[in-house]
Amino acid sequence: MQAIEINTVPNAQTLNVSKVVVTLNSASMFSMQFAVAGFGKWTNAEGVEEWQPNPLVSTLLNVQGETWNNWGSDVDDSTFIGDLALTQLGLTRAPVEEAPEAAAEEAPAESGE
Repeated sequence: MQAIEINTVPNAQTLNVSKVVVTLNSASMFSMQFAVAGFGKWTNAEGVEEWQPNPLVSTLLNVQGETWNNWGSDVDDSTFIGDLALTQLGLTRAPVEEAPEAAAEEAPAESGE
């Protein structure tokens, strides 16, 4: 399982995190444990916004018991685990912004013939 990266809405009053990264830590029969790290952004001396190199928060997410039993086919695995991590941290997903390159990728490629 690859790392799950989720852009979040930072909340300066509680947790000023702009991105959450979730990675599998361990797994056994009927349980999994994930490492959850939350990163913030800062503006450097040149005025460029950068990701902080160290997480502002680092915790574990255990999926077992009732949570394990609720893991179904309603949503994909990344969304289910990501939502659990966000709930644990009290964060919400940032709205998805459509990148300008996406429109260019959807255009049909020219034929070289």
